[in-house]
Amino acid sequence: MSHTEAVLLGLAATVVLDLVVLRTRLLTRRAFWVSYAIVLFFQLLTNEWLTSRGVFDYGSDAIIGWRIGTAPVEDFVFGFCLVTWSMAWWVWWGRRGVQRETPPGPLPVVTRLATRRRR
Repeated sequence: MSHTEAVLLGLAATVVLDLVVLRTRLLTRRAFWVSYAIVLFFQLLTNEWLTSRGVFDYGSDAIIGWRIGTAPVEDFVFGFCLVTWSMAWWVWWGRRGVQRETPPGPLPVVTRLATRRRR
């Protein structure tokens, strides 16, 4: 299986996971795409640094051949899949109340500020 085939399979699995299996529907939300744009910026920097220095070298028979900078386009689709899976599972577990009880230690600043406003 080539890198391109693996990425396309991963992309299909990502869409199905988000819209059908977990039903988080992140891909339909503007907030997701804004968040992903931020991630993509840093992925561009990292991929350019790694591929331009030869840390990763892709054979021409394993990729389509389209590149963004020196990184193959498949890397960006793969990164999209990783980010989407992570966020979809995060939302899915959050909806099920995972870690509802407050862990020991000081409360985060956001929580402390929110409780002060309620008083």
